[in-house]
Amino acid sequence: MKKVGIDFFTKVRFLSKLEKFGDELLFIETDTDMENNGYKQKLHAMDPETGADRALLDFRKRISVDVLDNVMFLKEPGEDGMSTKISVLGADGSVTEKATVPIGIGRIQPFNDRYYITTGTINMRCPDLFEMEKEDRDAYAQDLKDNEDYIVLDEYPFFFNGAGFINGNRDNLFLLDRETFAIRRIGPSTMDTESIAVDGNRIYFLANDFDSFKGIYSDLYCYDADTDELKVVYKNDREYYFRRPFFLNGKLYIMASVKALIDGANIYEFADGEIRLVKESEWMFHNSVGSDCKYGATRSSLERGGYMYFLTTEKARTLLVRFDGKDFETICTYRGSIDDFVFIGDDLYIIGMKDMKLQEIYKVENGEAVPVTSLNTEILEDTYVADPERYTIFNVDEVEGWALKPYDFDPGRKYPCILDIHGGPKSAYGEVFFHEMQLWASEGYFVLYCNPHCSDSYGNSFADYREHYGATDYGDIMKFVDKALELYPQIDPERLGVTGGSYGGYMTNWIITHTDRFKCAASQRSISNRYADFFYSDYAFDTTYENGIPLDDEAMKLFWDRSPIKFWDKAKTPTLFIHSTEDYRCPFPEALQLYTALKINGVETRICLFKGENHELSRSGKPTHRIRRLKEITSWMDRYLKA
Repeated sequence: MKKVGIDFFTKVRFLSKLEKFGDELLFIETDTDMENNGYKQKLHAMDPETGADRALLDFRKRISVDVLDNVMFLKEPGEDGMSTKISVLGADGSVTEKATVPIGIGRIQPFNDRYYITTGTINMRCPDLFEMEKEDRDAYAQDLKDNEDYIVLDEYPFFFNGAGFINGNRDNLFLLDRETFAIRRIGPSTMDTESIAVDGNRIYFLANDFDSFKGIYSDLYCYDADTDELKVVYKNDREYYFRRPFFLNGKLYIMASVKALIDGANIYEFADGEIRLVKESEWMFHNSVGSDCKYGATRSSLERGGYMYFLTTEKARTLLVRFDGKDFETICTYRGSIDDFVFIGDDLYIIGMKDMKLQEIYKVENGEAVPVTSLNTEILEDTYVADPERYTIFNVDEVEGWALKPYDFDPGRKYPCILDIHGGPKSAYGEVFFHEMQLWASEGYFVLYCNPHCSDSYGNSFADYREHYGATDYGDIMKFVDKALELYPQIDPERLGVTGGSYGGYMTNWIITHTDRFKCAASQRSISNRYADFFYSDYAFDTTYENGIPLDDEAMKLFWDRSPIKFWDKAKTPTLFIHSTEDYRCPFPEALQLYTALKINGVETRICLFKGENHELSRSGKPTHRIRRLKEITSWMDRYLKA
């Protein structure tokens, strides 16, 4: 039986963007492009009944398609780098150019007989650029190029992971003429649009209108095309953390959290200027089950036949549920992950990872997912895939996790073990194929992973991390390791390693500054100083705002007390740091702080910085960088756990 290799992910066909087009299924296949050290995408059209599959668009660097009224719109960057070329993609794969819109636009959505709607990114440096003549636009582009070697910041937020510096950017709402594709902005340029719902000739949308500082409380707006009037219909006075609006059976609903931004979303009805609770919920309404074998855009909701369908996560499994205006009903769930879904007539199709297999398309029949593709079957043939063995511990609440047994497991032998901690922390591990874990199992390691307190999908109280970083979660993880040593005497307690990324990197840093039971550690895209991270992370303000700004003594103490760097002198564990130079979620000075402290403390340490990568290195980074990352971590573990 073959082992899972370090370059295994380069053979995976990642599936995304499931759409209905006539009686066919559209989906995007993303493959690794080693020749160009990137990724390439192909657009498929498949007859779901016969399985007949054809390429509508062969491999390109990136494919962006919106399907409206049985028309496929292909969007490509314009030659000037600022505009969007829109073409109609025919069922035969033909491409007919329609127009070039003088702005970078998002998803095209239906509105009325005259207009589509979309969002477009403008910058306050020149908010009306899209209305300028070509000569002025070219002059602006040249000015940007001439001054690209310095950056001016005068707003917050000022950068975002994967997008770079966004100072001055706003996502404005635009009408897009169905015939001419001319665009017209709705509302002021200062308005940042977040999510949209349409009812006849009215557009309801959440937005945050700000000059230089964007808060976390959005307002509800309505644009009436009959009167060409825009107004605020609900001014949010720090009451709700709005998620998104949607219409169902003529009623407007809003998903929102109340107590904290990190809480799950309740469902409210909005009518006559009032918001009324309809259904309490502790779900986040997206798929929280992570994997490093996914790539591409997917949907999390869809209105159809008097129901609103949602993806959500409950206890490490994705649920596809539907809402009838009062309550939820589960339509499909299984051991694994549901990543996307669409209907053709009454038939429901999903992209999913089921029973430790890679992504395939399934048809849901009587609640069961039946495969209709076998795109990733061959690469798993005669390959060792360690099956997760679930077990639980109790620490205030029940905490679940899993163990993977090593390749050619012999119950009479002792094995090294790697503990892998997920990011988020509002994320969750599940029973899905994870390349890095399967690699380590193939290399002769036990692999442990769990969902400690702070993880998503177990309820608001379980996930509330605001004052619990490094507290209850640390206790969970240590008890989880202790239980593994009881259940699996084959694990050598003297050969334990720990790794994790993002929140998992923070917890790795916390562990090495609070215990020396692990012989080595690999801390990835981590946080070591929560006080400092608050001021330069692209999300720390949003997620920690409820704790207060760490400039007063009480809040400052809370942030500092939960910072691993405070306990730097206790660290003895040899530690590898993995970070990216363009990680704006957990900027790389976070790794440098603890790395430097360990050097001062005489602890063996090494730091690997990946130029040009961001927080998504392990999931969508350049293929050669992903391989190098795994080589660095695996060789570090081998050095201390196999020597």
